[in-house]
Parts: sequence; C-alpha cells; structure tokens
Amino acid sequence: MRSNLSNRWVASKDPVAFPPALNEEEPADSMSTLACCDLGVHSPHRHGCNVRKLLRPLAVAFLSAVCLGAQDARPVSATNPIIVMRQLNFNPPQITVKAGGTVEWRNEDIFSHTVTADDGSFDSGLIEPGHSWQMTFKNAGTAAYHCRPHPNMKAKLVVQGANQQSADAATGSPATLKWSPPRTPEEFHPILVNFTAALLPLALLSDILGLTFRRQSFHNAAWWMSLYAAVITPFTAAAGWWWRRAQGSALPAKLIAVHQWLGTAAVVLLVALAIWRWSIHKRDAAPSFPYLMLAAIAVLALVYQGSLGGRMVFGK
Repeated sequence: MRSNLSNRWVASKDPVAFPPALNEEEPADSMSTLACCDLGVHSPHRHGCNVRKLLRPLAVAFLSAVCLGAQDARPVSATNPIIVMRQLNFNPPQITVKAGGTVEWRNEDIFSHTVTADDGSFDSGLIEPGHSWQMTFKNAGTAAYHCRPHPNMKAKLVVQGANQQSADAATGSPATLKWSPPRTPEEFHPILVNFTAALLPLALLSDILGLTFRRQSFHNAAWWMSLYAAVITPFTAAAGWWWRRAQGSALPAKLIAVHQWLGTAAVVLLVALAIWRWSIHKRDAAPSFPYLMLAAIAVLALVYQGSLGGRMVFGK
C-alpha cells in the first residue's frame, strides 16, 4: 500500500505527466480560458465562453432590427407612392409627395379599412380586403388621416409644392399606438361592450359554481356582477345609437339594424335579470333553473351580437 502511494506522488511531480503548455508560466485566466475553449476541461470560465458565443449573434440581430426599424420610421418620399394597410397599420405611416401626385392605398389586411382625413377633407369609404383606393393631391399641405373603424390607425401625408424642398416637409413623429382618451362613439362603444360581455358570463359561471360547491359567496358575487352589467349596458346601447347616428352610412345597413335592436333588447333583458337576481339575493337563496336558463340565453345573445359587431366593423 505504501509503495503504491509513493509511486502516485512521484508520478504527480513528473513534468511529463502534464501537457507542456500548462507548465509554462502564464496568467491563471489565460490558462483557464485555454482549458475551457481548446482542451475541453471543465472550468468556471467555460460558462463565460459559451455565454459570449451566444450573445454575439443576438447582439448582431438586435442591432440589425434597430437599424431596420429606424429606416421604416423615416418619412418616405415618392412620385406615386403606395401605402399598404396591413396588421391594423398604415405602412409607411408618413409619406411625402409632390403636388399633383397620386397616392394609392392597398388593403392587404383581413379587415375593411377607410382612409379618412382628420379634418374631413377626404374619405375613401370602406376599402374591403384585397381592394385599393387612389386619390390625387393638387394642393400643398399636410393631411393627417385615420381609419374610422379602427381609430388607432393613424398616419400623415405631406404634399409639397413645386418649389418646396424635401427637407422642409412634414414635422412631427410617425403615428404610434400612443393612448389618448376616447372622444368618438366608435371608441366609447367597444369599451363599454367589453364590460357587459365579461360581467354577465362571469355572473352565470359564479352561480353555477355556487350550486356545485354549495357556497353562498359565489351567489353573492354573481348578484353584484349582474347589477354592474345592468347599470353599464344602457350606456353601451346609448353609445351604439350614437355611433349609428354619426356614421351609419358607412356601415352595412342590415347588420347595423339587427345589431342596434338586439342591443336595445339586451338592455331590457339585463335589467329584468338584475331585478330577478335581486329578489333571489334578498332571500339568500340559490338561483332557480328558469333563471339560469334565461341568463344563458342572454349570454348567447351577447355572443351573437358581438359577432355581428365584428362583421360590421371588420367587413367579414
């Protein structure tokens, strides 16, 4: 046993037992890096080598994306430019043309869009997917425009006069998704619809859970959600009628007629459900089967009304 230990100790001190490169006097960091990258020896620096190898292509990709994004953000100048509507955006969002130039808007989206000036000076009407619209601009000036069904779609068009330089064109930044308070009926109506569409199904689900687990707290929550839905829905219907009055000519006549009367009926139905639910809540009782059936019918009516609204706005 002692002889074997002595032989091992002597062998460990033999310089031939190690690679010559590791016996040279080099900094410890250099030796560890060599062991990591060249010799494949496990070392704390090996993780650093792998991380650097992974970060290099990511950094290149990030810088490329930033450069491409900066190019897309610059205003585009052309004689007869084409603006593409895709993914709820005008691309490019800002463009410069000479007076007398014709601009074409192509709808390559899955939704119908409009090209509507903010000042009302021009309006394309609904442009269905796969269709386009053109307009010739004769007078110099700047025109901001948007899509009526999708107010967050905004862009800017600059028309240059004959002696105007490109550098003196538009000022300001390209259109963004910056939030602004709702001011028009097509902005108010979807916001209010979301509350009603969420509260009534949740109230029905809460009552079902209360019956399943025999918990009164679920029924109490259902009562309050039914009350909130009954309070908000009249405002939703009012915003819908306001929208119909303001822009009904640009919306499909049959769809808007069914949509508005179904919405008005939903107001009456939800108020009736809230009154019925209040009588149940006052007795600390569980909702009856007829009540649950009527609530389920109201939920299905909301789903159908929402599909009509989607077809009306998105052209499907």
